[in-house]
Amino acid sequence: MEKMEKKEEREAGKPVKIGLVCCSNGLSESFKPAFQELLSVLKGAGAEPVCGKFLFAGRKGGAAGTARERAGELTDLYCDPSIRAVFDLSGGDYANEILPWIDYGAIKRAKEDKLLFGYSDLTCVLNAVYTKTGRRCGLYQLRNVLRPEGRGQLEALVSSLRPENAGSTRESFQETILTRKPRSLWELSCRFVQGSALEGTAVGGNIRCFLKLSGTPYFPDLEGKILILEANSGRADRITACVAQLSQMGAFEKIRGILLGTFSELEREEGPQAAERLVLPFAGQLPVAVTREIGHGADARCALIGGLIRTAENG
Repeated sequence: MEKMEKKEEREAGKPVKIGLVCCSNGLSESFKPAFQELLSVLKGAGAEPVCGKFLFAGRKGGAAGTARERAGELTDLYCDPSIRAVFDLSGGDYANEILPWIDYGAIKRAKEDKLLFGYSDLTCVLNAVYTKTGRRCGLYQLRNVLRPEGRGQLEALVSSLRPENAGSTRESFQETILTRKPRSLWELSCRFVQGSALEGTAVGGNIRCFLKLSGTPYFPDLEGKILILEANSGRADRITACVAQLSQMGAFEKIRGILLGTFSELEREEGPQAAERLVLPFAGQLPVAVTREIGHGADARCALIGGLIRTAENG
């Protein structure tokens, strides 16, 4: 214990090393100026970015590197003991092709408090890693910090990754979500549309990308879980089809509650309450809460896949 405390004292104040990868579609050439800005912003906040080799897709687009190369890079950065967290910067469609190539055994043996962050298409990777290793993952897009709405999140994020604050992520996320205290990146404001409390381990994320895991060994056990659902694209027909598939899989008979994030295209077409109106007929008597702070918005915060959600209507 004394040796660990001395090590943390030595590391306090040093830049926090974070790995940057793209497991889905590679970044476009036009993003390079913004990428340089991102590196600068991260360094200014006390982070030391370690860039993967397979970030940019080139002029033709698509993925950067093969599925095996991207999976290997993710595994290597995750298992590097000097790196505190790994952030995926991508989105798109290619993420699930890396799933067979990830070394889940190595990730399970890696440093316990390390987190993998990503969103959108990375939903399938985050849930697969949690399912195969039990490791929590952050549903969050680091590129948010380039937007004015996300700048305030950066300092809290980097601070939470420092060794001396290693327990703060778990503790703050397990607090009641509705709180009067200053909120960390992990705390979410929500309102209930059915029921008055949620408590359980979180799984899910982007509904389309979560369903990529159905019928595979990477789909999480839903028993007693809180299912997070959000979407960027998809009007009522597509979202209804996805929710119907979850229902036909028996998902709503197993989970303990639903937390809905934003459904960007659906809400533009039919208003901010469209998703809850669509989901409630499938939800039975399950508690259903809604938050504006999970999804593709620039002010989206972080939900922990595999982390405990505990919320109550009266905080």
